[in-house]
Amino acid sequence: NTRGTLVLGTPLGVVDSAYFSCTGATGGTGYLDPTAQAADTGGDGDGFETNPTNAFADDASSASNAGGDGDRHRFSTYGMSLKSSCSISGIEVRLDWWLSALGGGNSMDVELSWDNGTSWTAAKTDAVESTSERSIVLGGSSYTWGRSWAPSELADGQFVIRATTNGSGSLTYFLDWVPVKVYYAS
Repeated sequence: NTRGTLVLGTPLGVVDSAYFSCTGATGGTGYLDPTAQAADTGGDGDGFETNPTNAFADDASSASNAGGDGDRHRFSTYGMSLKSSCSISGIEVRLDWWLSALGGGNSMDVELSWDNGTSWTAAKTDAVESTSERSIVLGGSSYTWGRSWAPSELADGQFVIRATTNGSGSLTYFLDWVPVKVYYAS
């Protein structure tokens, strides 16, 4: 009973819903999927240019970034709504990603924004190269990315994840899923 979705309907047919969490307990949101994305500046400027919405779910479809060393891509609108009394104890981002080939010191960075991309945390990096899909978790239950978070900073329109492809050799980067999990206490 620490999370769920509240659906409200009126007699006139107006319906709205909101995800809620942190109802007086300690816990986590579970993995939440992004529902919005956009290429960001950096590299050749097109981010994960092929099927970027394929990174919204853990499935057999992936987004791809061909030859875009230094490209950045934003993922957002995770549907979080935490009570203002919640204390954020940690945030983790999962990357399910791989490369078209090995070599060149390729990696993927993740940064978090609390103000819709105006400011960013320091990057966390996964530098393990693989030509098959692998899952990596950056952050964790007690990792706050170098700052204190207010629950309102995790709301849609504020919280953004930026993934950056790093390396040389113009390889193709594949990204299957980029969910977020938030740990909290009240």
